Amino acid sequence: MGKLQETARDRTTAVYITCPNLHWVHKTVVVCLMGILQDTRYSCRIDMPSAKPFENNLNQIVQRFLASDCQFWLTIDDDNPPTKNPLDLIELDLDIVGLPTPVWHYERKAGERPIYFNAYEYDPTSLAYREFRPQEGLKEVDAVGTGCVLMHRRVFENSNMQAGAFLRTWTASGIVERGNDISFCERAKHAGFKVWAHFDYPCDHMTEVSLLEVIRSINGLSDG
Repeated sequence: MGKLQETARDRTTAVYITCPNLHWVHKTVVVCLMGILQDTRYSCRIDMPSAKPFENNLNQIVQRFLASDCQFWLTIDDDNPPTKNPLDLIELDLDIVGLPTPVWHYERKAGERPIYFNAYEYDPTSLAYREFRPQEGLKEVDAVGTGCVLMHRRVFENSNMQAGAFLRTWTASGIVERGNDISFCERAKHAGFKVWAHFDYPCDHMTEVSLLEVIRSINGLSDG
């Protein structure tokens, strides 16, 4: 497991490619999609749905995916370009495999790591997720972000995964407990599927950050 096969599959293997967006897609993602669509190994169909909110968009995509004859679903966020061709990972025939994406997260804590890859392991002591390590090659993980992820059809043929697979979970007071990506992975694992991350296939992430916050994070400074 983990070694990509050199031989290509027959073009009868169909891939449903989506780029959920709100009528804006970063040019780097467009370039990536153009390259992916030129891959002659597979029959690719692309969709760029803009339904709101995001979880609603993803759950609608699930229904269209199941109504198609595609065996795999590849979804790429509008600001989340992969650095390598995600279709390479089809040969691994995994349930769910994420292409790790760097995420900015800085709360002005001394020694805090402000950027991390969104592939996670669960820490039962703190009842929370933390960045998975070591970050090399193909690793089974507890959760991945859905910025760029390849999923097999069998995941969504499971009846439990057709009942709002991407819905967030909430506390009793109405605060988000798990985001759509973490809750999706939890549902998938509960249904018996495995979640993977391939650290040799990282993504870029186009996002706005405060340069002052970047300076503070680098220097380990607090707001004062």
